[in-house]
Amino acid sequence: MRNLERRYRALLKVLPGWYRQDREEEMVGIFLAERDDDLDLEHSWPGWGETWAVLGLSVRTHLAAGAGMSSVPAKVVWRGEVVRALGMLGLLLGLFYATAAVVSVTTVGLANPNQPDPGWWRVLELGPFLAFGALLAGKRTLAKVAAAAPVLLAVGSLGQPSYALAWGLFQLPSLVTFVALCLGFHREAPTPPARRLLWWGGGAVLLGVLGGVATGVGLIAIGLITAVVRVVAFVRGDAVFGRALSLFAALQLVPLVFLIVAETEVMTLAMGLAALLLLVAVLPVRRRPVKAAPQV
Repeated sequence: MRNLERRYRALLKVLPGWYRQDREEEMVGIFLAERDDDLDLEHSWPGWGETWAVLGLSVRTHLAAGAGMSSVPAKVVWRGEVVRALGMLGLLLGLFYATAAVVSVTTVGLANPNQPDPGWWRVLELGPFLAFGALLAGKRTLAKVAAAAPVLLAVGSLGQPSYALAWGLFQLPSLVTFVALCLGFHREAPTPPARRLLWWGGGAVLLGVLGGVATGVGLIAIGLITAVVRVVAFVRGDAVFGRALSLFAALQLVPLVFLIVAETEVMTLAMGLAALLLLVAVLPVRRRPVKAAPQV
């Protein structure tokens, strides 16, 4: 085996084993086609274009949607659905934050007309609205770019050391779910059902209004709603949504623990909510029983 072939095979290890078993030899043959120069075979490396193509294929195969690929294991499809559900939960969380920001700026401006105008950069906080509509319309790239706007603001604020740790911990659920959104909704993933998710989006906006008027109440409500919906998913046997909610609850535990340590005034309430979310995070999922086919 020449060095170039060895490097191509090492690159292909990012693909899942079930996919490499059927396609590795074919892919290596395509990569090495017409590359018969001895110097090239010994000292060359896979090109950037080939590397990015394989990495993109890795995401689509590890988080497959079941369409466009044959022989996809059921656990792979299940994993992809969980990641996509977690990404949607993060987008709904973004709608909450965006609405709360609008309401907060509006109420502060009405209460104090001399308040300085908010910076132009706060427009980026409205990105989740555009991202939500674009994703439901099947425009994945636009949705990811729009969802990245508030994430860039959060990352940029980490450059201020005075509250970098606190802000980073509070933004962790948004950052992780944004990554899940980008990875889960690849080009072969299905478009989310618009009719059902519009109701969820409306609920996130209403909750954001509450959070903008009464600071802190919205975050508590998010934790409580996560727990309630997790129980509903368990009763209905929705294993995918249940697992995504468990992960979402675990992410919310991070800022809550920091709040317990830093803010003694709300320690009791935060500890109670943290215990509830911990229970939600470890609650087992329950799959809906499959009905047996009628006997003829």
